[in-house]
Amino acid sequence: MQADEGTTSTPGGAPPEPSAHRDRRGFDVLFLLQQFSTEAERYADQVRRRYGLAHKDVHALNEVMQANREGRPVRAGDIARRLVLSGSATTTVIKRLVSAGHIVRSIDPRDRREVSLRATEHAYRAGREMFAPMTEEVLAVLDDCGDDEIEVLRRRLPELTDAVRRAGRRAAEGGPTAPAAAAAAAGAAAGTVPPAPGPSAATG
Repeated sequence: MQADEGTTSTPGGAPPEPSAHRDRRGFDVLFLLQQFSTEAERYADQVRRRYGLAHKDVHALNEVMQANREGRPVRAGDIARRLVLSGSATTTVIKRLVSAGHIVRSIDPRDRREVSLRATEHAYRAGREMFAPMTEEVLAVLDDCGDDEIEVLRRRLPELTDAVRRAGRRAAEGGPTAPAAAAAAAGAAAGTVPPAPGPSAATG
């Protein structure tokens, strides 16, 4: 499913209403980023099956590798929070990754009461093999970019990643989006209740 494409659906098959965002600069870039994300996810889904990994296994392993690269400890609770998993589901994922030789448990040197997770060389080797075709194809495109273009990507992509993380936290809190909240406030002031926002008009 894609984000709103410039229109929002309305009840009863009425003509779609214009999106509140469609005139904002960069709105079209949102869909280009979505297409990239969708294709990358589809690629990961194809290769993880070949390596016998479940969907959550890949995401959990990515979390462990990222933490290891940044030099910060990562524990089962961190995985549960990031992937929104129950304690038992997190334990199952970690057990699968340990059994497959992708991660190991070790005593956290910062707090010997805690057990940290660390990706193995086997995991890094498998990751290189799994993503080699995508890496080669993407780098071939980036090779054609100028230094200024690369610098823009290097600066802006982390900012966009943080924006998605913030959106995820807002969604997890269950609160309305800013436009929906504004509409609700306006409706309350006028003594009316605006209709609940419907699903996106377009699906991918």
